[in-house]
Amino acid sequence: MVIERSQIMGYCNGVAHVIELAQECLRLARERSLPAYSIGWFIHNPTVVERFVQAGMQHIDTPQDGPPGIALIRAHGIGDPLRQQFEQSGFTLVDGTCGTVAYSQRMIRNGDPRTHVVVIGLKGHSEVAALSNVWNDSKQLVPVLVVETREDVDRLPGFGYSTVLLMAQTTFPQLHYEELKSMMQEKYGSRLKMGNRLCPTTFRRHEAIAHLCTKVDAVIVIGGRMSANTTSLVHLVEEKGLPVWHIESVREIPREIFTYQRVGVTAGTSTPPEDIDAVIAALESGA
Repeated sequence: MVIERSQIMGYCNGVAHVIELAQECLRLARERSLPAYSIGWFIHNPTVVERFVQAGMQHIDTPQDGPPGIALIRAHGIGDPLRQQFEQSGFTLVDGTCGTVAYSQRMIRNGDPRTHVVVIGLKGHSEVAALSNVWNDSKQLVPVLVVETREDVDRLPGFGYSTVLLMAQTTFPQLHYEELKSMMQEKYGSRLKMGNRLCPTTFRRHEAIAHLCTKVDAVIVIGGRMSANTTSLVHLVEEKGLPVWHIESVREIPREIFTYQRVGVTAGTSTPPEDIDAVIAALESGA
């Protein structure tokens, strides 16, 4: 078997940064004899999360889920009302919000109040929740509509003669984003104002997986099943018509993969390098 590695895979800068902050959160908690928390999954990879759980970090969603302590804000960010609830409840927050997401929140926060905000994203995704719960200067929620499908765009109101600000979940699949954006441009014309953009790291990974697919017979994608960016890599391979397996660890390598001569390996932005190395070593050994 010949193994081809994607040119770009593993931690992005935002994930590497939030993992460093998770370690800082644990350090501060030990130093102050306080509980250590993560507000939601700080990244969507069970291997990494479990490592921090074993070190003493607890998963909470609201301030009512535990006594005040040191709480890490996930890379996808949290909404302004939830942030205030934690602060007023006596928690010390360590902000792991990805810089790209924080920029998107500021853009929504500082926008013209007469503008209507639409977010292209996965409904229920934690980043979309963070973008949908932003306060303006008067501490009022900026109204946000979320579109995930063509039908969602069709159902959007016309908004009269108002400007429409188009934002995006930064890890939304590139091809699907372009399709929905084109529909929005056709619907609103010159009234549509482009806001943020997809994460450039995600875009480069999509280009790398497209190139990888030209050289292999099948692909393994490594990463958490809750990870939107990892799942989008799987969909891209499927669109190329190649067999693809989405696995979280070396234990899930399918036996069928050893029937292919050339196998590609890629991984999501929250996949630790040791998980990638373990999968590649197992493929090379035929185990």
